[in-house]
Amino acid sequence: MNDETRIPAQRDLPPGRLQLRKEHLVREVPMWDRAAQRRRRRLALVVVPAVFAVLAVTGFTTYALTREPTHLESVGCFETADLDGNIAIVNADGRAPTAICAELWRQGDMGPGPAPESLAACVLETGAVGVFPSSGKETCEHLGLADLPPTYAAEAERFAALRDAIAAELGASYGSTERDPKCLREEEARAIVRSELAARGYEDWSIDVIGSGFTESPCVAVGLGFDGERKVVLLVPEPDA
Repeated sequence: MNDETRIPAQRDLPPGRLQLRKEHLVREVPMWDRAAQRRRRRLALVVVPAVFAVLAVTGFTTYALTREPTHLESVGCFETADLDGNIAIVNADGRAPTAICAELWRQGDMGPGPAPESLAACVLETGAVGVFPSSGKETCEHLGLADLPPTYAAEAERFAALRDAIAAELGASYGSTERDPKCLREEEARAIVRSELAARGYEDWSIDVIGSGFTESPCVAVGLGFDGERKVVLLVPEPDA
């Protein structure tokens, strides 16, 4: 199998999704800057093709002991058992975070070294999930973090079902999942999301629209994002997609 059959052709990011990325980076930069000033840490992203979430950077900037995870949309896979180490931030998909990160290690996406024999899933300060190479049962404690609680599995599965249901109804892609886009008006897209949120016990979540695409066309394809920290579903109209 040659590279032409394995690597998809490069394509431009749709305007709406580019705006979404910009707005989230603007919101995250001050947090990263404060963390750097306080602890002089170095964080770098390990490039993992096709599995990066547009919003996944949210929640991986500061660390302390937290009992319950609140960011269910993404997982941070750390290259070393070090909070200053390189990190790949990828979509959660309902599987155990250690299984997700183990797959990246097996694929060679986590750096040049050998895959660790075991991994530990911990809860970061903001409620995000971080997975670290583990040499024992106390990896999270040594990092000043809490172990991922057993309740995570059910919550992650419930959130993944919500995400997939919304994506299917909108005809939107999320992460590496491709779907046939539908042409929707803003009120139609909002109604679909509100219905799924209510049906699945997420009534306390809200809906935000990124960009002005809904006002530029009678109906548009809609991109999808999630901000677990603020409990917001993000709709990204893509009139030029």
